Amino acid sequence: MSAPSDGTIKALKIREGQTISRGDILAELSNYELEQKIHTAQFELLNTVSQVAIDKSNLAIRLSKVKSELGNASMQLKQQQLELNANKILAEDGIISSIRFKQSRMQFEQSKLALEAKKTELVLFKEAYEQQLIAYKNKVQLAENQIEYLVAKQSQLTLTAKFDGVVSQNTSKLGQIVKQGQPLFELIETNDLLAKVQVPQYSSEQLEKGQKAKIITPSGNIEAEVDYIDTVIRSGSINVFLTINSGTPNWLRSDQAIEAHIYTSEQQATYSVEKPADFEKFEHWSIFEVNADDQAVLTRISFHETQEQQLSFKEKLGSNYVLLIPSEYTKKDKINFELGYFND
Repeated sequence: MSAPSDGTIKALKIREGQTISRGDILAELSNYELEQKIHTAQFELLNTVSQVAIDKSNLAIRLSKVKSELGNASMQLKQQQLELNANKILAEDGIISSIRFKQSRMQFEQSKLALEAKKTELVLFKEAYEQQLIAYKNKVQLAENQIEYLVAKQSQLTLTAKFDGVVSQNTSKLGQIVKQGQPLFELIETNDLLAKVQVPQYSSEQLEKGQKAKIITPSGNIEAEVDYIDTVIRSGSINVFLTINSGTPNWLRSDQAIEAHIYTSEQQATYSVEKPADFEKFEHWSIFEVNADDQAVLTRISFHETQEQQLSFKEKLGSNYVLLIPSEYTKKDKINFELGYFND
């Protein structure tokens, strides 16, 4: 698990080998720059909300004024209508001149046009008003989103376990200044642990998937079985991977050395003899088995050298004694002898 951003480790709640559960808090980081950004964003949000409230209030006042002007224009038109009707009667009776009547009619038409203009102004203003309210809302939402982003980024500074497992390695310490992406500690999901063991090449034919096995550690033994056999030979051995049958013990670590016993379907004895002193002088050696008739019978048994200065071979023996003879000295498949040198 790596540092999500630059910061300082202000809390470290793990140690190597510790068992963890999903959701456990592992460490907490602090980032002064991020904290300042959050405070700045919160201050800007308050300013934005206050300014939006003022602007919305001014818009409401302006809307109320336009509606009032529309009402006045409507009343003015009604008055002009009454005056026009009265002047029409007076003009017909000859009380006022026709010019006066025409003036009244012109004033009525002007008031009518003024009312229509105010109606249009109100419609346009309402449309602009709604758009402005949306703009104010988006402005506030943008400021809130900025805070949410920063707070979410800050929450990532609290590192929690994503699965049940164990802390296999811790490279961090309390108060340490870290950079984004810097490895802090390694977690192992113990439910998916595999044990890798090396088996000598000469035993590979005895292995198959599903065989029972026992993993041996200084802290205890664990029942397992063969899951995968890598047949690629490396330094005379192959890699065999074992799965753990039961739950993984808390004390098991991913990097510890282990031994393993793999139980084959049939028992196999591995025999060894001391390496002759002149073994290196000859390129090839032949293996004979000495039978009850004191005959050394040539075999096809193969052998390999061990680190204990011995020659080991696994093929089943038909007698109790083995004779090693340099191949260049053997001319027959059987050798008769009454007394000879051999190892048991």
